[in-house]
Amino acid sequence: MDLKNKRVFITGAARRLGKQIALHLLKAGCDVTIHYNHSSQDAEAFRSDCRVFQADFSAILITELKKRIDAELGAFDILINNASSFQRSPWNEVNEQLWDHEFAVNLKVPFFLSQHLGHQMKQQGFGKIINMADIAAFRSYLNYLPYSLAKSGLVAMTKALARALAPQVQVNAIAPGTILFPDDMSREDQERVLAKIPAHRTGTLQELLHVVDFLLSDVDYMSGQIITLDGGRSL
Repeated sequence: MDLKNKRVFITGAARRLGKQIALHLLKAGCDVTIHYNHSSQDAEAFRSDCRVFQADFSAILITELKKRIDAELGAFDILINNASSFQRSPWNEVNEQLWDHEFAVNLKVPFFLSQHLGHQMKQQGFGKIINMADIAAFRSYLNYLPYSLAKSGLVAMTKALARALAPQVQVNAIAPGTILFPDDMSREDQERVLAKIPAHRTGTLQELLHVVDFLLSDVDYMSGQIITLDGGRSL
């Protein structure tokens, strides 16, 4: 796919990896819309270059979300489901509120966005969807179990929608390991994570962006696949 002037919607794109993907696609000539929840100050910095859309994915009704997208944004050629929630809780202390929150942000909204925008893409004859998964989809983090299970669902959703939206729309996922450490992670904890990675380092932003480019612009004959970018950690 030629990315020039393609309409892109990236969720959770005011900060961290989503922000870097948005900046990269802006440089490629895309017409980018970013979504954010709480990071208003970071999102406003984008307003001169792209459209900005605020929504709390843990609380918004799906009918309202679809209505707002149609009224405020219109159709898209590319959807990147990047927004996520990553709340820590020992598995045996998980409550219903945490469960519902993690599944809403990490699985429910990505599905309904893909359903809604994917249908538009299929009607127009082309489109691409990238779901940002996690290696936790294959080996759950016990202190982030609802998150992990939701990401497992996202992987299953990727494969299912690749079939449902074929042949016009390709749906793939990226399952990163450690690219950026959490903002509040101590140096000691960072070292413990690095010790578990066969590559003995984090991934780079450029490596992640290469994978995004590969899925969006380099190949159209791949769908329903999950690319694991983790330095071997999931082994």
